[in-house]
Amino acid sequence: MSTDIIPMTDEQKFFFDMRGWILLPAVLTDVEIEAMKAEAYAGAKQSYEGALQELLDHPAIVGILSEILSEDPFVLDECYSFRCEGSFITVRPPGWDKSERGDNGLPHVVRPPQQANAMRYQVAGGKIFSGLTRVVWELEEVKAGQGNTSFLSGSHKAHFPYGGPDIWRPNISDSPWEQSMRDVMDGYSCPPGSAAIFTESLVHAANDWTNPDNPRCAVFNCYNSLWAQWHKMNLDHEIIEKMPPKRQTLFRGTWQQDWSIGGRGAGNREYTEENRAL
Repeated sequence: MSTDIIPMTDEQKFFFDMRGWILLPAVLTDVEIEAMKAEAYAGAKQSYEGALQELLDHPAIVGILSEILSEDPFVLDECYSFRCEGSFITVRPPGWDKSERGDNGLPHVVRPPQQANAMRYQVAGGKIFSGLTRVVWELEEVKAGQGNTSFLSGSHKAHFPYGGPDIWRPNISDSPWEQSMRDVMDGYSCPPGSAAIFTESLVHAANDWTNPDNPRCAVFNCYNSLWAQWHKMNLDHEIIEKMPPKRQTLFRGTWQQDWSIGGRGAGNREYTEENRAL
């Protein structure tokens, strides 16, 4: 795996801002894919150990996450300028039905995007702040319309409620427009080893896996800014301390002191057992 960080391009910024998601096709090598699939099919539930751990800070996503979750003064060599909040792995055989989920695949968001909150998508001063952000690594082939995550493109910038009785509800349940929204949701096709990146302010949904040719094997990793936390981490220190030092900083505590005190040398840079997200 190359260790060269790939910066976010102007084209990617345009489409991420417009749609709320982008796709990075064929990022992983065949060797990487096979090693990661072996762990997932063997029962791995998270991507914090083994070959899957490499996905947490893969060079293909670090530049993008730095761009949409941070600012230049916090992009440093010794630590990451964003945090990892959680990880889970999905293996869905052909014929898997969304009714197996507790929400029945209901389109949802982290918080209603038309409301002001710390997790919402924002753009200010020509800079994207994506709030809670998800990276989905697809380890098997995905065919659009046959079960991948789908997106209501542009909904991350919605200014009006989506029709339900409760404007604070983080899903579209009881909305009379549900089918109309589902009808215009976007999917994607991609080869194994691809990554989809989206803001959790975007209305998105799980779908029946109808691709008859292969299961869905996907890793869902979640990220946030240095100053905000949505998920309760509960990741054992013993797991984190086995990681390379810079990767450990993905799990440091959620705080930043005033960088004007001491200039660029100040701030929360290091992970320790006492300084970790809980």
